[in-house]
Amino acid sequence: MAETLYRKYRPKNFSEIIGQTHIVRTLGNAVSSDRIGQAYLFTGPRGTGKTSIARILAKTVNCPDQKKSIPCEKCPSCKTINEGRSLDIIEIDAASNTGVDNIRELKETVALPPTSLKFKVYIIDEVHMLSTGAFNALLKTLEEPPTHVIFILATTEIHKVPDTIISRCQRFDFTRLPLQNIIEKLSLIAKEEKVKIGKEALEMIALASEGGMRDAESLFSQIITLEDKNITTKEVEEILGSTDRKVVHEIAEMILENDSTGAISKVNGLLDDGYDLAVFNKSLVNYLRQVMLLKINEKLSRHFSYEMTKEQLEKTLKLVQKAELFRIIDIINLFLKAQTKISSFILPQLPLEIAIIKATNTFPVHLDNKIEINNQKPISINQKIEIKERETEKETADAPKKNESVDMDTIRANWNKLLVEIRPFNHSLNALLFNCQVLKVKGNEITLGTPYEFYRERLAENSNRLTIEEVFSKILGLKVTITTVIDKSLAKKTTPEEIVEEKNSTQDPLLDSALEIMGGKVVE
Repeated sequence: MAETLYRKYRPKNFSEIIGQTHIVRTLGNAVSSDRIGQAYLFTGPRGTGKTSIARILAKTVNCPDQKKSIPCEKCPSCKTINEGRSLDIIEIDAASNTGVDNIRELKETVALPPTSLKFKVYIIDEVHMLSTGAFNALLKTLEEPPTHVIFILATTEIHKVPDTIISRCQRFDFTRLPLQNIIEKLSLIAKEEKVKIGKEALEMIALASEGGMRDAESLFSQIITLEDKNITTKEVEEILGSTDRKVVHEIAEMILENDSTGAISKVNGLLDDGYDLAVFNKSLVNYLRQVMLLKINEKLSRHFSYEMTKEQLEKTLKLVQKAELFRIIDIINLFLKAQTKISSFILPQLPLEIAIIKATNTFPVHLDNKIEINNQKPISINQKIEIKERETEKETADAPKKNESVDMDTIRANWNKLLVEIRPFNHSLNALLFNCQVLKVKGNEITLGTPYEFYRERLAENSNRLTIEEVFSKILGLKVTITTVIDKSLAKKTTPEEIVEEKNSTQDPLLDSALEIMGGKVVE
């Protein structure tokens, strides 16, 4: 039976480990300076190197000829450990040995000195699976361990490990590996295995592994087994059932640029090529999430560094400039809703097509209402023309008149109407205007005051200002211009009772959007 890539290319010392730099450096320094702890706790996602580093640490501390925390690989200790024959390196799977009796047995053997090595090392994997009684028994051992014993506990669920255990260990938090690190390791394996594979194909495998090196190597092993020594991006796409990140970026860009025709054509092309649209939509939503986080702050890219190369990040940062944050959030919500419908629809592409049309504003916002209000039979072309003419006449009659002035009373009387009619165009403007006050009216120029610089900047943006002017001009029947200034005296002062009332209110679109996206609730 052929050896799996994961076992075949498992790192043998700290210098061969890709990623987890801070952990490798700390442990290496501890070994070099002879400041070895007696209990370590490794926590983090699966496949990020916890067990591999535990084994390397066990070998390094027991190598009499190690130099700068690198074992010699030649001494009897290194050879015995590498061959898996050492009786002093004890690996325990806590998932299979959860009971108190298993740990009591361990407690009895701990006192015995090593048979041939300097240290007896216990590696307990998935330690969170131990029972309460087993944890209590382990705690007694950790409180006063013999000097010749080292414990290394590993877990993927740190919240299930009692605080009493955690407090007696040196804790190291393993993180998901950046995409570039996984691609680097897969490239080395491909070279050793004499497999020809492109960078894009490696990126897809690395992306599918979700930051886990073991998963990436397992996927690569499956692909090598199924395909020949010359692996194409198309073959990787078919095996993984996923789409190239480049395609996801292209469709996201089309949506943000309001190119509904291009986006719909791309989606139908994916369906024709046999791709799973549910899998694609998850990739699209995840990508839009990354765009959203980058829109807030570029530093948030650290939360998905395992999904994106440096070049891809730069490309995505350019895309971020094409839409406002609230529009990105609206688009994400549309495709989240589409996800639940893809598998149940006769035409799986239909929910995505509808989401694209809504996201790109292909039809007027009020069209939905026209469709839903009247369930009548279709009208003739002449009737349509007649209706259109009436609408044109009405729009001409209602067109804002220039060179006329407006007074403060008229503005205040129509303010609530503005808040209602602005929302279909941009619901975030409704929330911004809700926190503004009319300070001055001169001719047809309206000056709004807001206590917040952020609000002033948003309202002063060209597209937002023009939208407000257009809607308000239509309401007032004359052309008006809007100017926004800072007025700190407008900062709202409320009583405790008013604060509670505001928290219970659902009239603030900003709050409603945040609650819907984050899955949260308002608490007093």
